[in-house]
Amino acid sequence: MKAKRIVSLGLAAVTALGLLGVTGCGKEETSGGDTFSWWIVKTDGNGLYEDYDDNPSVQWLNQQTWDVENGTIAEDDAGNPLHFTFQAPITGSESDNFNTMMGTGEYTDLVDLAYSSDNAKTLYEEGIALDLTEYVEKWCPNYVEFLDQNPDVKSLVTYEDEEGNTKYYSMASIKDGTEVPWDGYIYRRDWVVKYCQPTDYVWDWDSDYVKENGHPAVTPLSEAKAQNNLEGWKQNPVTAFEVTNDGGDDPGNNYEDNVIFPSGKDYPYTVSDWEWMFEGFSKAIEERGWQDDRDAYCTTVSYAGFMQMGDLVSSFGQGVNGIWGKDAEGNVTYTGVSDGFKNYLTAMNNWYEKGWLDKAFMERGGDLFFQINMNGFTTGKVGLWCGYTANLGDGIRVTCINEEDAKDAYCMGCPLPINDMYGTADQMYHEPDALYQGGRLSGQTILTEKAKDKDLETLFTFFNWLFTEEGAAARKLGLSKEQLESVEIENNLYADNNIDGAYELETDENGEPVYHMNYDMTADITGSITFARMCVGIEKTGVGPDLGYTLDKGESKVQADALEKWAAYVSTANLSDYTMRLSSEENEEYANVNTQLTDYINQAVPKLITDGLSGWDEYVEKVNSYGVDRISEIYENYTK
Repeated sequence: MKAKRIVSLGLAAVTALGLLGVTGCGKEETSGGDTFSWWIVKTDGNGLYEDYDDNPSVQWLNQQTWDVENGTIAEDDAGNPLHFTFQAPITGSESDNFNTMMGTGEYTDLVDLAYSSDNAKTLYEEGIALDLTEYVEKWCPNYVEFLDQNPDVKSLVTYEDEEGNTKYYSMASIKDGTEVPWDGYIYRRDWVVKYCQPTDYVWDWDSDYVKENGHPAVTPLSEAKAQNNLEGWKQNPVTAFEVTNDGGDDPGNNYEDNVIFPSGKDYPYTVSDWEWMFEGFSKAIEERGWQDDRDAYCTTVSYAGFMQMGDLVSSFGQGVNGIWGKDAEGNVTYTGVSDGFKNYLTAMNNWYEKGWLDKAFMERGGDLFFQINMNGFTTGKVGLWCGYTANLGDGIRVTCINEEDAKDAYCMGCPLPINDMYGTADQMYHEPDALYQGGRLSGQTILTEKAKDKDLETLFTFFNWLFTEEGAAARKLGLSKEQLESVEIENNLYADNNIDGAYELETDENGEPVYHMNYDMTADITGSITFARMCVGIEKTGVGPDLGYTLDKGESKVQADALEKWAAYVSTANLSDYTMRLSSEENEEYANVNTQLTDYINQAVPKLITDGLSGWDEYVEKVNSYGVDRISEIYENYTK
């Protein structure tokens, strides 16, 4: 017999959701068809409406009918009606509201699990969530196909029973690519032009060796010369750097130069490219008399010596993030004692000793990773840092304190580097795969027992449509002009904001869709005119390989290029998405180990960077003593 969740004594007296603060309780539809209530985490009304039902895209959705036989919207309203109402907690009360709802049994038909401490399977075992397997397999072929094509995501949202059958207890919202980046590494392109010397050889990307292997036979260039083996290298056609177009009144779109990095690319691609830049940045800092300025340096790292999500760390070994990571086969290890992590520390120690690394990095514990010494990079004293799009192009000129920088400063984005010089071949030439990047899974929704007697076939037909190009575009991007004109909409925020359809749709030379957005997708209005809070379907990001479409958001050239560089690699090694799979006992065990471990490594790792690797063996022994292998075993129960 399934056990019902029992609300705690502290919440027992609160039996009405309204007492905790719920906005948008919804309006009952009267035009036929079942109405499903949905608990969502936010209305995104921004004062423009109180109930999510009043969202213009939701109004459009509530006027559609559904062709159950073909799994899509019906033509000429000849299908089954379907309506939605919504409940959302007042900001700040989300967790209390969710827990009370679950504890009292006063839950809606559909529930977003963003604030759930239990996974969908546990909620099913407690008698709250429904087993959706029958409906998914019969009425959601698009969802099944999408998960089969994305096994890494499927392992997060499905379960196997004792007979090995796939079970579905939730419907998921899944990114089609990588998360749209809002931050990344930024470097002073103007300093590269002025202070970096072109190398006499660069990678030859047209050579048979590089085409086959992705890199020359020996790297970096200094080592290739030392071994007298320049296979895969070619003479650099550029002997002096210059700005060929300063961009005039529009540098964000028109700036050009002739820079070629040692990797043969026009942007920093490898670790040796970074070190080559640092030599030039050091000259710029010295010329300005900033050698003793604690805010002036080539680059920096987090006060702990590394970021636990990976990022730069993951350049130095496959699956390495400095904590627990997994490989392609689902094997989990504590990577903070791996050869890759040792290579990272070796590189950071080298940068520190050469004066390239911020000498005060340990003292900047109060700075967010994308705002480390914000005064330093905005005033023009830093060569490469982690920042955001506002710093790109000529964005920092107005705050630079050097007269020349105030006139010429130009910043570009770059990807994490490929390690081409530290460690052995086993730790070199791998694409970074443990990044500060949201996982593919962006949310899950369950159906509760309250919905069991309603028209689930039509509901799942709607879900099936959400896993189509049309459905994904409507949910995440907004309504097209044709969709807007097809229904009567009250409080039409599209018209109020002069948005004549969310996008213009074209096809490129390959016949693939190109969405030209008609509004700023970073603005608050986005959440108010889309129904993305209904957390099921494909989440169109426009970022990542092989998407099958292009999303033109109207950014400047330098911004679009930076976003592409920041999303060049996909995070597959991190385990954050698996947290929801762990039981409460396993989460407690993990927390006990990680708390003690973090206290130690936050002290030990910076010393390995500043003092060198002589204490490495002692560090490894101490880390292993905390029981890191046990946590690896727990995670492997879910990653394989």
